[in-house]
Amino acid sequence: MGKNNFCFQHNFNKPTMPIDEAKFYELVKDPKWSEAINMYRTTGDASYKRKLPAFIFQATFDETVSKTGKSGTWRKQAATRLTGLVVMDIDHIDNPKAVFESWTIDDRILLVYITPSGKGLKVVFKAVPEEGNLIDNQHAMAKRLGVVVDEACKDASRMSFICKEDDILYISKELFTYENSEFGKRYDDDYRNGRSQGKANQTVKAIASPSHQESGFSDQSLSFKGVPYSYIISEYWKRNGGEPQEGERNVKLYQLAVQLRAICDNNPAQLLKVMPRLGLSEAEMTTIADSACKETPKGISKVMKEILDSANKEEKPAVPSINQQLEQWGTEIESMFDSFPVLRDACKGLKKSQYPAALFVAGGTMMTLMTRTWYRFYHRPENKRRLNCSLYIIGHPASNKSMADDISNILIAPIEAADKAGLVALNRYKQDTKKKAANKEGKDKPQGIIRIHPARTSNGQLIQDMINAKEIVDGEEMQLHMFTFDTELDNSITLQQGGSWINKQAMELKAFHNEKDGQMYQNADSPVDVFNVTWNYIYTGTPIALKKKVNEKNFGSGLSTRLAVIPMPTTNFEMLPYEDEANVDWERIARMKEWAYKLDKRAGQLPFTPLVKQIYDWTKDRMEECAEDNSEANELMLKRVAYHALNYAAPFIDMRHWDNMHQEGNYWKGTYEVDEIDWKLCELIARIQYTTQQYQFGAMAEKYFDDMNKDVQITGKRHYQKSAIGFAQLPEVFTADDVARCFGLSKEESIKKKIYRLTKDNQIELITEGGQKDMYRKLSNYLYS
Repeated sequence: MGKNNFCFQHNFNKPTMPIDEAKFYELVKDPKWSEAINMYRTTGDASYKRKLPAFIFQATFDETVSKTGKSGTWRKQAATRLTGLVVMDIDHIDNPKAVFESWTIDDRILLVYITPSGKGLKVVFKAVPEEGNLIDNQHAMAKRLGVVVDEACKDASRMSFICKEDDILYISKELFTYENSEFGKRYDDDYRNGRSQGKANQTVKAIASPSHQESGFSDQSLSFKGVPYSYIISEYWKRNGGEPQEGERNVKLYQLAVQLRAICDNNPAQLLKVMPRLGLSEAEMTTIADSACKETPKGISKVMKEILDSANKEEKPAVPSINQQLEQWGTEIESMFDSFPVLRDACKGLKKSQYPAALFVAGGTMMTLMTRTWYRFYHRPENKRRLNCSLYIIGHPASNKSMADDISNILIAPIEAADKAGLVALNRYKQDTKKKAANKEGKDKPQGIIRIHPARTSNGQLIQDMINAKEIVDGEEMQLHMFTFDTELDNSITLQQGGSWINKQAMELKAFHNEKDGQMYQNADSPVDVFNVTWNYIYTGTPIALKKKVNEKNFGSGLSTRLAVIPMPTTNFEMLPYEDEANVDWERIARMKEWAYKLDKRAGQLPFTPLVKQIYDWTKDRMEECAEDNSEANELMLKRVAYHALNYAAPFIDMRHWDNMHQEGNYWKGTYEVDEIDWKLCELIARIQYTTQQYQFGAMAEKYFDDMNKDVQITGKRHYQKSAIGFAQLPEVFTADDVARCFGLSKEESIKKKIYRLTKDNQIELITEGGQKDMYRKLSNYLYS
């Protein structure tokens, strides 16, 4: 393959790679990328697009060293080698295929495909040096085809996200063999030094005046008082009949130029930098800019003032639906299957949007098996922190909540088997007490261990079994966890109103931190003792049942922050797949049970100190956002997220490092070093927990504090927090000044800290090359918690 052939990049963190015809088709045929494109078109969430690999048609790159010291063909401006191919983007098309079919394709065009949005076309064609550089060639081709070109494509290193094979409208085999060294010889140095402006018409440079140089105006700060010119122009078109069509472009562009000149210092050169071309040549645009600026200056017009005022008003931030978030989390979970194989088994046969529920159910059941383990937390590290699960899976009827029953039944098998002896002894005792002879003998109640309790369990029995279930681990007595699973949350609430379950809510609350409780009743059957509440429970139920359990009247109890409440997605009228006995994956069930029996004998301290430090920093960052938003509601919901993140991640992390375990007597013990893969899972669980709390209980939390503070009463509506509003207002590509404007920050330290947090959370990234170097781009449409 010649050195001038185009290349591709898997993602921003990897160097570019050469590409041939086979690799090209491997990428466009890959169902993984096709699914991501479909999700992007369905949800509008740009994070799906940004996960796609990308072609770089216009350049390849010399080997350089990255910031972390790794050698490779990194996509750096200074290492550019032009291929002689030109890329042209045509955006905002309702019917791209119809536009393509209206063209006459000549032998310069090598590839045309529909972009991932479904609303644009990508055209790759051969450059003609005599027409000028990349942007000059694009304008010339755009004129032939009668379209408007995206000016951003003047950057030689610009990425073109891949397409699906079905979206390729035209391709020539010459694409994979074409070379034009002459084009590179002529323009390589220009692009390496950042000179990508048009060469064929240099009149723009001639207009530049001393006042332009003194204004501080530059290609990297195309905004007026923090408001991007792209936003101003877009709003202007909306208020004036939309973007001009052929036959009215000259007149409407002139009218736009007259409006913009007051915020461009009445300077033609500045005006030309922000004006759209809409297919007009540079000579035509220069005439328009000159004419507009020759008119008598009148200051900012009423229309411009309205647009600028609207840009600075708080807007309701874009918020993804819970189904979109579940789908996104499911995609992240799927990416971890190779690192955490049991996670793959737990999710087998489910839709991606159901993966979060499967993760939590499996994690909650398996942490109960690991009852003999503990870790040290950053709050009161002198205490042993046990793995505690208080989980609700909430969905409408027939939303496949039964998958929780399936997962839990498989994994709880070791405890179920161990309980059999205790259950037999207890039933024998109950039968014997009916016999007068047995009563005279005064038989003692058996002390067998029973750990699984259905919802229909008396207080006395649960407490007695909690007291009985003890083992000596590392020389200390440990109370083992009880476990309750019920497929009907409503059932447990109904039972709570009567004798069998009454007053268990206090134990539900105390179970999260294994707090002390006690009992001193006069009746002979009730044990008199003090104990720690070691009780894990998982319920599935409907939104109506959840509302009965946690509502405005009892919100202050603290149950909501102790609960993990994972919603099930809507079914969208989809039938479950047809299955029969032949479809059963018996090997999956065997693998899950094998791990369950291993985890049931795991004992000792978990080496989680590095994760504890990372989750502390994660929480601290979000606590600063709570302070910025003055949100006591978010502060409340954030406080216990770290426990959930560590607890639910623990079994998966432990299994991943099982090679470091060894048997000591009846127990599995060992230590290991956690890494970034473990943190990735832990951090995902933290995000899911924080966001689902806000989704389920956010309005109640805000009303609770509003009522306490005698502030504005809000029922059923969320405040749109300053941080979410600020992020929504940020342009797709922005500067530190935009951050200051959108988030209302003035201190340089605060601006830097906000940018650092957004970067660290993969919400934004720094652009390190090209015409937008040192600016930032959004990686998500939404501010995910």
